[in-house]
Amino acid sequence: MKCVSITEAVIFCAVLFVGLAGADNAATVNDSSAKSELNVTLLDFGPVGDHGWTYEAHMGASKMARKLSYVNLSEKENAAGPNAPQLLREYAENGAKLIFCHSSEFRNAIQEVAPEYPNVVFMWGGGTEKLAPNAGVYYERIYEAQYLAGIVAGNMTKTDKIAFVAALPTSQVIIGINAFAKGVASSNPNATVYVEWIGGWYDPEKERAVALSLINKGCDIITHWSDSDATGQIADEMGTYFISFGSDVGRFSPRVYLTGAIWNWEPIMTDIVESVHNGTWSAHPSQEWWYGLAEGGVRLAPFSKLVPGNIRSFVDKMQEEIVQKELAIFPGMSDEELKTMYYLEPNVAGELPKA
Repeated sequence: MKCVSITEAVIFCAVLFVGLAGADNAATVNDSSAKSELNVTLLDFGPVGDHGWTYEAHMGASKMARKLSYVNLSEKENAAGPNAPQLLREYAENGAKLIFCHSSEFRNAIQEVAPEYPNVVFMWGGGTEKLAPNAGVYYERIYEAQYLAGIVAGNMTKTDKIAFVAALPTSQVIIGINAFAKGVASSNPNATVYVEWIGGWYDPEKERAVALSLINKGCDIITHWSDSDATGQIADEMGTYFISFGSDVGRFSPRVYLTGAIWNWEPIMTDIVESVHNGTWSAHPSQEWWYGLAEGGVRLAPFSKLVPGNIRSFVDKMQEEIVQKELAIFPGMSDEELKTMYYLEPNVAGELPKA
């Protein structure tokens, strides 16, 4: 896979930016409806060339900026870490009025810096709570697509052993594992999902080792939650069916690729930017956005020719039921409860570290 190294990309240039109202009251930030240009920044967790979390954020923000002509978009990859507070301050000082902090790793930086710039909106990607009056949260229900992918895996496994390579045991990763496992169980009660942990979001070498370990244990289908495509690479080398996560990377492993759960950040980023620009950001409930299949925030990748027609049709039917809210993957659980999930479904073999 060819990786693209981008230290700082300025996608659309402009010379004016809007001064947002509410300098003395952060709760009313962005209540101006002025239609001038808006400086927006995307701070990425990792490299844009990861073909996963960061790559899809880059693509989503780029599409958003092309759609909204008033947006002046800047982007910096590998921005999480000890220098994050300094970067937030630099972009705020240079005129950014909306900063997408695209990783749960930005928590401390937002908490530290947001109060210093009450007229700047800080959006925490993958966040779990509101960190400041001028800070919000955005995320996507990728677990809906993972449930559908689990149905495919449950139908197509021959060994009844399905592998899941997982980065870290955060609540969102655990939701994804459990949703995938529920999809597997709904189509194959005899199948088990085997989980092993990488220990980091982006560690291709470790990810390859974990993937190989699971395949060698007899798993004939493998999926992942990580920021690289190392799982797909080893699946292709070993001839093991592969379900991707994050991006549609079927072109890299056409011999074994089935489908994938894909982020689509354009709709949610577009709506957040418009709310800031139009002065309605403060009115959005809890300043929290969480999009799924119905809103176009996530999707299931196109099926490869390896997936039989009857399975495709059934998955399409289940997808429509999710979109129409006729099928609840975690019935009775609120979003707040989902955010604190720390258990594994009965058909998952693996351990969670003590919470």
